[in-house]
Parts: sequence; C-alpha cells; structure tokens
Amino acid sequence: MVVTTNPHAWFICTNNSGKTQTVYNDETPEHNYPFAFESNFSDSASPPVNKVTLYNMSKKHAMFYAKGFKVKLAFNWGAPMKIISEGYITKIDTMQHDGVTDTLVITYTEGTNYNNVKARRLKVKKNKDYNKYKHVKVTKTYKRGKKKGQQYTVNHRVKTRATKTVLVNKTYKAGTSYKDLIQGVASQAGMHIDKIQLHKNPKLKKAYTAKGKPLTLIKQMVKKTESEITYERGKFEIIDPKSDKRTWVTIDDQDLVQPPSSNQSDDGGDDTWEITTPLIPEITVRVGIEMKSKYLKGKFWVKAGQHTSDGTNPQTQCSLVAL
Repeated sequence: MVVTTNPHAWFICTNNSGKTQTVYNDETPEHNYPFAFESNFSDSASPPVNKVTLYNMSKKHAMFYAKGFKVKLAFNWGAPMKIISEGYITKIDTMQHDGVTDTLVITYTEGTNYNNVKARRLKVKKNKDYNKYKHVKVTKTYKRGKKKGQQYTVNHRVKTRATKTVLVNKTYKAGTSYKDLIQGVASQAGMHIDKIQLHKNPKLKKAYTAKGKPLTLIKQMVKKTESEITYERGKFEIIDPKSDKRTWVTIDDQDLVQPPSSNQSDDGGDDTWEITTPLIPEITVRVGIEMKSKYLKGKFWVKAGQHTSDGTNPQTQCSLVAL
C-alpha cells in the first residue's frame, strides 16, 4: 500500500557554471511552493519530453533558467529525494499572467538527445600516400649549331610520393562482437551509454564500415541483438527485453485511484491495462508490477506512463503488459 502522507517535490536546475537553483515543496509554511509537472516514460527509443510549470516566481529566479541547462525532477512521500526524471531544458515559454497568477512553463528532454550527432563524428584520421608533382629547372648546354656551348634552362615535371592525412569512416574487422561494435561507435561519437544488457551478442561475419548518423547505426545494431533502447530517468540504456531482472512494485485496491481499464491493440501490438495510482516514484519503464486487485491479478511490466501533478494531486498513470 502506498502511504500518501508528507509529500515532497523538487525541481533542481544547474547552469553551465555549476550553480544550482532548487524549487522545493513539502507543503509546510517554510516550503509551501506547489508546482505542476508532467514526466513521461515509455519503451520508445526516443527520449521523452517533459514539462514543469512554476507559479509566481520572481523575475530574478525566473531569469535563472536557460536552454541547455540540466534539470532534475524528484518526488517522494517523505524526505528522502527520489529522482523521477532528468534531462536538459529545450524550451522556456514566455511567462503568462492572468491577473492573479504568473505561470512559467519549462520543457526539457529526458537524458541527452543524440539524434543530432553528425555522421562526421565517426570519421577517423588516416595517412594516405599520393602522387605529387613539382617543376624543376634544369640547365643544359647546346651541343651543336650556332649556339653550341651556350646554356639554356628547361622545366621538368617530376613525380614524387607524399603523405597526407585524410578523414575516413572507421572499419571494424570481422569477428568483432556487437557489444564492442556498439560501444566503439558510441565512444567515437561522444555518446554515453549508461547500461548495455544485450539479449544476444553475435559477431560480425565480415568487416563493417560505420557510415551514417551514430544513433541510427546503433539502433540498427541493437535490433540485430534482439535488444531495445530505452531512456530510464535520464539514462540512455540498451536492455534485454526478455530479462527477468526487474524492480517489482505491488499494487492492490487501496492503491488504485479507479479500477483498471483494458486496451486491446488493433495493430498486432501488446494488449495493455491502464492503471492510475498516487504517484509512485519507483515506477518507470519496464518495472515489474504485481497486481493484487479484485479487478486485476497477476504479474505485468510497465510499457509506458507518466507521473503528473497539478501542484496538489500527484499521480502515476501507466500502461501494463502481462508477463
């Protein structure tokens, strides 16, 4: 059973100089600063986009936020901080005024968005030999005729070999494992992968040349290992969807805001059950859920969902798939 007393919420922003500004609400007179948020999670390979809405913030504090700053969103029923998402600010709306309340909406992308990493990041330097020509003046002497004994100059085109440094796509040799291949491309592109747990780890049957945008290549490689890319609380992870290693949360009727509803897929995907509970910070994508409700029993995993709050009513909504 979720104990829904003593709520605490944090929105922490760190600028490029390392200075931090924290919006903190625990509903006490000293820290009664409610703010709204929407934090999404799913098994998609694209990073979720989240929002935080701040109210009646001073101009000085509102001006602290800027695109690219790192942010963390945390919540717990109690004092210990539990991160539910983190990422980087991508948009700051103009502050809105309705005559009573000033509203500032901040949008941030979960984790680091690697979609814009250019293909040229996969280029490596290589020395290449090439033909180089130069012109040389040679002095000669007439051996006959009226000018015999006189000297004259002749230009000769002389071929030489030289070496220059060029950028080429890196090639991985046959026999390289897919895990090493993924890590190699990610490292070269400056992409940080927090976790790699592949379902299969085959080896290259022939040499592979890394051409294209790094994230696109990694998605192709991950698919061949029967694994999946996810973003979990700001962390870029490659996981084995068939792994039994899960964090488990038990939910009964006392935790449900309303009875579960079923959602049948029309496109051959997974059938899901939709549940709503008070905010449970431990829930995120692929967490195991043991349902002990009179409406729904069994073991499931979280396919997608969101943590939300209007400032006073924190909830978790998520889609469950049966194990």
